[in-house]
Amino acid sequence: MEQETLQLLWEKISNGTATDQETALYLRHCQAAEEAGERTLPVPDTKGVEQRMLAAIHQRTGRRKTRRIPRYWYAAAMLTGLIALAIYLRPGRSAEKAPPAAVAQQDMPAGTDKAVLTLANGKKITLGTAQDEAVARQAGLRVYRSDSGEIVYEATGSGSGFHEITTPRGGQYRLVLQDGSKVWLNAASSLRYPATFTGSTRTVELKGEAYFEIAANARQPFIVHTAVQEVEVLGTHFNVNAYDDNAQVQTTLLQGRVSVHAGNNKMILQPGEQASLSHQSGALSKATVDANTAVAWKNGYFIFNDTYLTAVLQQLSRWYDVTVDLKTIPKVRYNGVIPRNVPLSKALGMLEFTGDVKFNVNNNMISIRH
Repeated sequence: MEQETLQLLWEKISNGTATDQETALYLRHCQAAEEAGERTLPVPDTKGVEQRMLAAIHQRTGRRKTRRIPRYWYAAAMLTGLIALAIYLRPGRSAEKAPPAAVAQQDMPAGTDKAVLTLANGKKITLGTAQDEAVARQAGLRVYRSDSGEIVYEATGSGSGFHEITTPRGGQYRLVLQDGSKVWLNAASSLRYPATFTGSTRTVELKGEAYFEIAANARQPFIVHTAVQEVEVLGTHFNVNAYDDNAQVQTTLLQGRVSVHAGNNKMILQPGEQASLSHQSGALSKATVDANTAVAWKNGYFIFNDTYLTAVLQQLSRWYDVTVDLKTIPKVRYNGVIPRNVPLSKALGMLEFTGDVKFNVNNNMISIRH
């Protein structure tokens, strides 16, 4: 494809005038260029483009060998906010065919920034409404919208006692603790923490999933407690996934150094490593991973690396506040990226693009359509 044609397609994608066929043609060319080793393709830098691009989800079943999405496309998605993925298609599927919308009796919007804050005196404040945020400010707290559009709760006073912030299914929230540490809470999660850190440690309790950027303080280590383990840090960036319905608790380190304790087991993580604690056996193991995958949710994406469909739908169910009929889920795996700001029907439509699995959504439940 001539460079002028490629640039024209990119410009149409950027301004939202490209057809599905033109978008698919552009991505197919990107796939060929990636396989040829080229790294000079135009990549997106326009806000909202991700809503107009096609995310390709490649399904893997049984022992069938497939190609993984090249890391170049992951970098593009993370650095520019665009789902710029090469389309990996099953034999005989046309690259010009756009992903269909899932057949559903109802649709669900993507989650939003919302949470409930419980103060030390038991008062509950719904964060995300102007009236309740005004109440929070009166209580020595600050609620504001950051330059990046995130709603942030910050403890500004020197209060006492413990606060707890809880996100519902279909919600997420970012907060700044009294020491300056930043926490992003995923859907269906909660964090309990002191209004002011005193004593020899900074200790918080987590249920669900959160990403932490801890303010350095060598004299006061930061400790994250979950139901089955604790993570101790001085100043670092890491993610803890501790949902009760997951098979494992996963702690992923992006920057710095952390110590993970579980029973009599203890291990030190370096950047790019992930500790996994089995709920069933209590075994603690460590592996090198792509840390960006663990924090994709914070950056506005779902990323799947040979992820079983059951785990894929678990993530979708928390974000879209739906349930999943697990009895009907086949053992298939997916690779790919889906933006978290699309409605449920669009997300399921991207999964359906592989052709083998179809979905219904009825009475707030996802099931397989036979």
